[in-house]
Amino acid sequence: MISKKVYVTKSSFCAFIDRANSRHTQANAYFRFLAENNYSLYTDAITLTWAYDEIYKNISPSLSKDFLKTIFLSNINIIYPEERDIKSALKTLTNYQSTDLTFDQALRATLANKRGISQIFTFEYLHPLFGQSAFYLPI
Repeated sequence: MISKKVYVTKSSFCAFIDRANSRHTQANAYFRFLAENNYSLYTDAITLTWAYDEIYKNISPSLSKDFLKTIFLSNINIIYPEERDIKSALKTLTNYQSTDLTFDQALRATLANKRGISQIFTFEYLHPLFGQSAFYLPI
């Protein structure tokens, strides 16, 4: 059985918000599917900060504020990392063989793994950590 938990990344939020983004239509379809099929969505405070910054810089400060207001009024679960999560992410980062894994990617993978989330909604490269995979719409 496929889990109905999906972790949402900065690239997904930004593609959904920015109508000029080449992935906007795709992001819109993904979020519509997730809502219609009652998926539980998760993200973390760091991802929200990065998405806010990108929307602030590339689109508008007022839209970035509206983005945060909407997130906090929505049913998206926000995960706040604890000290042990940060230590675990650092351990994952240092033990990973490739040098292109960033700390925020390791933290996201660690937080998702801790909560049993195996699908990540992203438009960026997803490192194969903890058996996690990118979320795709079923055909």
